[in-house]
Amino acid sequence: MKQAAKLLVVDGDENNRDWLARRLTRGGFEVASTSGGAEALDLAAAQPFDAVLLDAGIADIGGLAVLERLRQRHRAADLPILIMTAEHDRETTVKALRLGANDYITKPLDFPVVEARIETCLAMALAHSGLRRASEMYLRDACSPDDGLWDWDFDSREIQYSPRWKAMLGFAEDEISTRTEEWFGRLHPEDEGRLWEQIRTLLENGRNSIQCEYRILHKDGRYRWMESRGGLARDERGKPVRLTGSQTDITVRRTIDFDTSLPNLNWVEEELRAARTQALPAALLVLELDGFERVAYNLADGRAGRLLKSVAQRLNDLVGSTPEAIMAALARADKHQFAVLLRGPDCLATAQHIAVRLLKALLQPFLLEQQIVYVTASIGIAIFSPDGQEHDLVSEARAALRHARGQGQARSDVFDKKMVDQEMEELRLETDLRAALERHEFAVHYQPIVDLETGRIRSLEALVRWRRPGFGLVMPGDFIPLAERTGLVTPMGEWVLFQACSDAAQLRRTYPSLAVSVNVSGRQFSSTDLLAVVREALERAALAADALRLEITETAVMSDPNCSFELLEGFRQMGVGLKLDDFGSGYSSLSYLERFPFETIKIDRSFVARLGASVESAAIVQSIIQLAQSLGRNVVAEGIETAEQADLLRQLGCRYGQGFWYSKAVEISRVYELLAADCLPLRAPPLQLASAARELAL
Repeated sequence: MKQAAKLLVVDGDENNRDWLARRLTRGGFEVASTSGGAEALDLAAAQPFDAVLLDAGIADIGGLAVLERLRQRHRAADLPILIMTAEHDRETTVKALRLGANDYITKPLDFPVVEARIETCLAMALAHSGLRRASEMYLRDACSPDDGLWDWDFDSREIQYSPRWKAMLGFAEDEISTRTEEWFGRLHPEDEGRLWEQIRTLLENGRNSIQCEYRILHKDGRYRWMESRGGLARDERGKPVRLTGSQTDITVRRTIDFDTSLPNLNWVEEELRAARTQALPAALLVLELDGFERVAYNLADGRAGRLLKSVAQRLNDLVGSTPEAIMAALARADKHQFAVLLRGPDCLATAQHIAVRLLKALLQPFLLEQQIVYVTASIGIAIFSPDGQEHDLVSEARAALRHARGQGQARSDVFDKKMVDQEMEELRLETDLRAALERHEFAVHYQPIVDLETGRIRSLEALVRWRRPGFGLVMPGDFIPLAERTGLVTPMGEWVLFQACSDAAQLRRTYPSLAVSVNVSGRQFSSTDLLAVVREALERAALAADALRLEITETAVMSDPNCSFELLEGFRQMGVGLKLDDFGSGYSSLSYLERFPFETIKIDRSFVARLGASVESAAIVQSIIQLAQSLGRNVVAEGIETAEQADLLRQLGCRYGQGFWYSKAVEISRVYELLAADCLPLRAPPLQLASAARELAL
């Protein structure tokens, strides 16, 4: 509802003044009244009025004097003044009009005439104000040709938009009215609430300026990014009456990545929205450089940025050669992530073809100031077809990317809804995994490491198990990879270490020579306090250091060889035994094998699994055994699952082994039973395997 006009009635005749005030109030006006000119001047200075009804014959300083002083403060267009005179007093009426009165009313008063003349003066003042604001806006618009201007009057609830403001949205001047919906009705749904909140804060918190960015719908159906800056005007009482400002098109700034000069993700999302609106088939490929942080870390200052630009240029050249029937564009989606937007027929086949070409293009190295750099990438693909279903292609392509990355490097995959289900299951798994430590759901099982000649248990390997509610006993392969990715493997590994040391201390009371091996993850091994944690675990369990063996993979050791050497040397000096786990599956550097203080090498289970399949497989295992023996290292074979494998390993000179053939990992109570049995089962070697072993020995 429009706010009622506020009138000041100044009349020395009390009966006339009260009658007029009552009639005007019933007519919908807000009225203040006084009998004297001095008080009228004070009221007009203290608060705003929309019009003044002034009796020329007031006694104290005279109505014409009051009129003259009011005109010194207020223009006729800003404050209409209607002078009230006697019916035949023409001289006073003329003087009043010459002093700036907008109109006159003769006494005795005819109220319909009074009301009509008041409304006419108010309408003329409002029209003059609008013309002045429009003139000011056109003048400012001419001085700011790149900005669109707007002027919001809170009383009328209308916004004046300059021609440039309208043209920025693709409209002619007569196509945009003064309604607020012309602005706010075109805002992007994600931005509308935020802009209204900023305006509310401006009005309520006493601020006088506003600056905001938002997306607004252009006539062509696409959103443009705009920045608006405005200043708030308040009346004498501090009430907000007007908000005036300008609008600048910042679409380029918000949709271009200035490092690579490619469009960014904002541009991609807007183009996808337009494709959905127009029901056009589209595809999105999201490409992420594999392990780019590691590559960037090893490059000199500034070279990582130059590498990204080189990658962007190579990919852009390839995308630019796409057949004309397909609209293809490359964008930068994140720090080391790119996106390819495709629109046209048969998007799926085109997307898969381009994915192959992109991966192939990255096989060629990049040359950065005489330094050769190789990069690989993984790609996720999502397809939009106008089938009426909602598609968030960016999220779907990134889900496919995560799935492809999980299969290894330099791979691509197409989004499937099952990927979402799989990720939801992983999310539930992570949630349960985070709570498992607090709920004491983990357990340590132990797999015997036996002497292959005698079958006697020489030591134990501690392996974690998870009693997940509703799922039973969960094996490490189902949750350790997730624990590695989330960092949960560190507190989990520490718990296993402390528990294994405690159990070993109890076992050694009966079996004093027994040792226990504990696996150390890559994350744990890179921790700066690992030495202190191991020392604390030994002290808390009152376990001798030589009863503990730490199993560390080649990959963990080789991530930083120099730091690894210092850490391993610290363990050696402490008296803790060290085992190189999964030997042959990683770097297998002979120079580092000789340098690092490992006392035992564990042959990876993948080599053991192929034993007996060919003479070549046995030759590889024998080479590892002979290498270890020449360096004075012990050898343990992992994953022995058949008698034939055990027999052949023994023939090849391997002293120790572990695997299901001897025993799976068991609870601590079962360990006591196995130890009490003194030895685990042995079998005689089959004739053909014995012959193969003799052949290798010769």
